[in-house]
Amino acid sequence: MSTINIGAVIKKLRQERGMVQEQIAEYLNVSTQAVSRWETGSALPDITQVPAIANLFNCSADMLLGVDITLKKEHIAKIIKEAENYLYTGQYEEAEKILRGALKEYPNSYELMSELTLTLGNIASHDKVRQEALRKEEIALCEKILSECTEDIIRYNTILRLCQAYCKIDENEKAMDLAKKMPNKMVSNESLLGYILKGAEKFKHKQRHIFGDVTSIIYDIMYLNDSPLDGEIKAYNSDEVMLLYHKIIDIINILCEDGNFGNFNHNLSDIHHRLYYSNIQKKDNDAALKHLKLAAKHAILFDAIPQTNGFDTEEYTSLLFRGLKFGIMKNISPESKSQYLLNRIESENYFSHFPSAEIDAIKEDLQKSANPAL
Repeated sequence: MSTINIGAVIKKLRQERGMVQEQIAEYLNVSTQAVSRWETGSALPDITQVPAIANLFNCSADMLLGVDITLKKEHIAKIIKEAENYLYTGQYEEAEKILRGALKEYPNSYELMSELTLTLGNIASHDKVRQEALRKEEIALCEKILSECTEDIIRYNTILRLCQAYCKIDENEKAMDLAKKMPNKMVSNESLLGYILKGAEKFKHKQRHIFGDVTSIIYDIMYLNDSPLDGEIKAYNSDEVMLLYHKIIDIINILCEDGNFGNFNHNLSDIHHRLYYSNIQKKDNDAALKHLKLAAKHAILFDAIPQTNGFDTEEYTSLLFRGLKFGIMKNISPESKSQYLLNRIESENYFSHFPSAEIDAIKEDLQKSANPAL
């Protein structure tokens, strides 16, 4: 940044506000000659004076320094998109590296800080010391954003991440305080847009809204019995849990009556895999093998969904979701669903329950899906 640029900005802002150099000098406690030198470009204000000058003219420091705000925002948006490409494919360290580098260039960008908190929250480290350091940094960044940032969307996303981070370190009271500050569902983005939008845009929005709610309900049912009610007591016994899993399968079949399950293949693979374990515990090997085969089938179908530039291109054809694109759910894990299931089969004692030929056949299908080039 040249001295001429900042001096020219100061002079322009002063004249627009009908001020004289003496007024600027008095406010900043400097000489009139100093202000004159700034405006002629023969000297620069001290860096510590920049916030005061910006406050005097009621402008941002970026504007005062002649930074092109539009170009800055475009550059930050480009950086975030690049980081998210790594983040959504599970390459968290690469995303972290990009964001840390960008924050050196834009240390006061709350958008970059917010994206870094998301990345740090996703990094899984077997090193407990590093994991603890990452969690502390994530919380510190979130708290900084909330104490300084005034943009609602960034604040809401930060509250979500900070609430999750507090829960991970058993700071539940802090998490509860944050949760109470959030608006209820009736004033959410999804709910309000449902009133505002019109025509086809409104229809598509409601489809997406229903899809999101259904997906959330499916996960809530899936994990409903994972936490005990009191002590070690759980709400459902093992037989009831299996019934809950079958209810999820029934719900998905009702929603996708034509068998075009799209991203629901991800859920179906998980549910059938859970039913495999449940039936192993009941020593019903025939049912367990059936569900293992179905888990593999849906994993393969999920991984077969074609993508263009990281986005799923196919659409649902069922009555409720007809025309709705599958979305980007495939990017939630660095490994394919087939590879995940294959890893479980190879690391656990599946062969002890079934004929080797049956497991080998399942593994072969999963290997073809996980490594299509082979």
